[in-house]
Amino acid sequence: MDLIILASLIIFTVLIFSGVPIPFGFLVSTIFLTITKGIDPSFLLPVGFAKMNSVTLLSLPFFIATGYIVTGGSIARRLIDLVNVMVGRMTGGLGVVAVVVSCVFGAISGAAASSVIAIGTIMIPQMEEHGYPRGYSAALISSAAVLSTMIPPSLAMIMYAFVTGQSVAACFLATIGPGLLLATLFCIINVFMVKKMPSVEVLPKKPFDEQMKLVGTKTRSAFGAILLPVMILGGIYGGIMTPTEAAAAAVFYSIVMSVVIYREMKIGKMLFLLRSSAVTTGTMMLMTFFAAILSRIYTMERVPQQIAQVLLGVTSNKVLLLLLINLFLIFIGMIMDELSGILMVTPLLYPVVLQLGIHPIHFAAILGTNLGMGMMTPPMAGILYIGARTGNVTIDKMMKPAMFLIIFGSIPAILLTTFWEPLSMFLPGLAGFIH
Repeated sequence: MDLIILASLIIFTVLIFSGVPIPFGFLVSTIFLTITKGIDPSFLLPVGFAKMNSVTLLSLPFFIATGYIVTGGSIARRLIDLVNVMVGRMTGGLGVVAVVVSCVFGAISGAAASSVIAIGTIMIPQMEEHGYPRGYSAALISSAAVLSTMIPPSLAMIMYAFVTGQSVAACFLATIGPGLLLATLFCIINVFMVKKMPSVEVLPKKPFDEQMKLVGTKTRSAFGAILLPVMILGGIYGGIMTPTEAAAAAVFYSIVMSVVIYREMKIGKMLFLLRSSAVTTGTMMLMTFFAAILSRIYTMERVPQQIAQVLLGVTSNKVLLLLLINLFLIFIGMIMDELSGILMVTPLLYPVVLQLGIHPIHFAAILGTNLGMGMMTPPMAGILYIGARTGNVTIDKMMKPAMFLIIFGSIPAILLTTFWEPLSMFLPGLAGFIH
């Protein structure tokens, strides 16, 4: 590989490890290549602006705003209360509630960090009250938060579709199977781990009539919250709305529910949350702009082809090559969030996986599961640090349960997603996206 290109990748990695904001990491790498390669900046700037002119990309700010409104209001709490009534009285029930609600929350916001904050602030105190170690609770909720990057509408899959030109709806469907598999494995692991915790209380079961009455009450309370993911996904797959239109409708609906219907959010707080989402959106757009320019430089310098040559020079075995790609993706997930990771690696690896005969929609699922695991993998484990701050617990108390979840949950899910194609391709094929 060209030494200058390699130097740019090293510079980017060093900057990220040094704590420099990711958009500036892309910017510095771009400036370095522009100077050393003698590239005219006036040629590159229109590339960035043209790439930003995307209807698909427009859905991201709307979903980010929806996540902020849901997190700041009572929608998340109502969903948690409903799931808690339904499964909270089984062994390890509160842990199962945390995992299931992460799936539901993923169908609303699509962002892992929002999921940790929204669910962790409510569930961790409840779990501690019923005997769950605080470190275990924070680790489970943080690990389950990666489901938000896999259950549609996923911000990560929107970004992948934006970069590769694939169907957003097809990418959404590709990660449902792996996401549900991972959720199931986390629930099973939780039940087995809780059985070894004598301090954990199992709530006594209620009489059937009383239980059904309580389920009905909580369902009515959460009905408006339940309709939000139904509206988003039903609108997209029913052909009623595009993903961007569904995202805009989700913002409007979440504001109406929080401010008008539930009346649990003041106008001032709503405006504050919208301003916060605008700041996040601005950071993301800046990152996307510089990443688009950097990607064009890499393409001009034939970096993807060079990476393909390096990998194929190591081995021609498809299984080993996929394992190497998985390890690389996990590493990327360790040092940056899922959106940054997709912007960084998709232009580099996309031509490689096509050369290996991997379908682009299958690669979307591989990318999503690997980057999700990277976010919860030591030593960086970005999502675990967010969970530690949310749960007010030290990271060392979270590491052991997190490693159990990685070894017995995330790794099997990654291997099955990578090597058993129907897991991610069945639903897109059923919907007619795969021919």
